[in-house]
Amino acid sequence: MILARITRAIRQQNWTAVAIEFVIVIAGVVIGFQITAWNAERAEMQREAAYLRQLDVELTTIIEELEGGEQEAAAYFRWVMLFLEGVRTDNPEMAQEGSWGLNAITEVVWVNMEPAALTELISAGELGLIRNRDLRTSLASIPALENDSRYRSDQMAARLAPVAGEIARHFQARLENLVDASNPNYTTETLQFDFEQVAQDEHLLSRINYAALQNRFQITHLMRRADQFEAVRDQVRAEIAARGLQ
Repeated sequence: MILARITRAIRQQNWTAVAIEFVIVIAGVVIGFQITAWNAERAEMQREAAYLRQLDVELTTIIEELEGGEQEAAAYFRWVMLFLEGVRTDNPEMAQEGSWGLNAITEVVWVNMEPAALTELISAGELGLIRNRDLRTSLASIPALENDSRYRSDQMAARLAPVAGEIARHFQARLENLVDASNPNYTTETLQFDFEQVAQDEHLLSRINYAALQNRFQITHLMRRADQFEAVRDQVRAEIAARGLQ
């Protein structure tokens, strides 16, 4: 319809009408592009908001798992310290009570520290959806933290594997209460050992102390990571609040 009017105006050499029609066409195109851009920007903002909310949830889960891992590792340490105190004070009952920690002190607690939402953003090349530069930088650092933690855990597991084998040679498991795997009855008597033999084995005791030291390193690492992830989570929550996305 507009093309017909322009054609008619040209035939009539009505240049004013031609100019007006061209302005209308150009204005329509510009407005159309602007509406498309606004819609695209609004869609991006909605996607960003969804990612921020999901990151809040997933970072909170990671923090809880790190804190849970820290508490789990700390329990192992307390058991082993009870065992060692029993050996030091020549108290077989105390050593027996803490012996369960010997089954766990060589374990390495692992937590997956990369949020699925962040993995999706990075793999799709869409980390730029996060408009806050500081927050984007913090999120981009998470894969490096994950890789560093995985490397540390692998190295610690390699160091502790020989210790676990050495400890296992001195202890026997009582399995009669563990036949029903759905309801195992773990007690302080589950692991049995010759107290006198173990108490006089300085090499074994030094290896147990070494495992306890590695456990302390692990707890410190988990605490530090929990603090780092809490700081990132706080940034996410601050951005959600500042943008009114609650």
